[in-house]
Amino acid sequence: MSMRIHNDGIAPATAPPAAPAESVAQPGSPALSPTASNGSDQVHISSLSGNISAATGALAEQQAARVSNLAVIYSRGKYEADSMQVSRALVSRAMAGNSPEEDS
Repeated sequence: MSMRIHNDGIAPATAPPAAPAESVAQPGSPALSPTASNGSDQVHISSLSGNISAATGALAEQQAARVSNLAVIYSRGKYEADSMQVSRALVSRAMAGNSPEEDS
């Protein structure tokens, strides 16, 4: 089987002219206005990545505080693990095929 492509009369694609450096949005600067109608494509990056970063940082702080609190309780000899809860978690992970190393 052979295939022929005829592109007679089709104009070759040309790249749009490059934008001047001063019109390119820099990190930390506001995005280009959506009302600009210069015929070029535009990209708008939301603050989602900043929100994710802040949430991740807050979670890390909470986890660090929890670990510190548990370390103090353990060092005083007052930490008591719930053996039933620990055994259920171990069996559940084994049944699901997860190992403790996969959780980290």
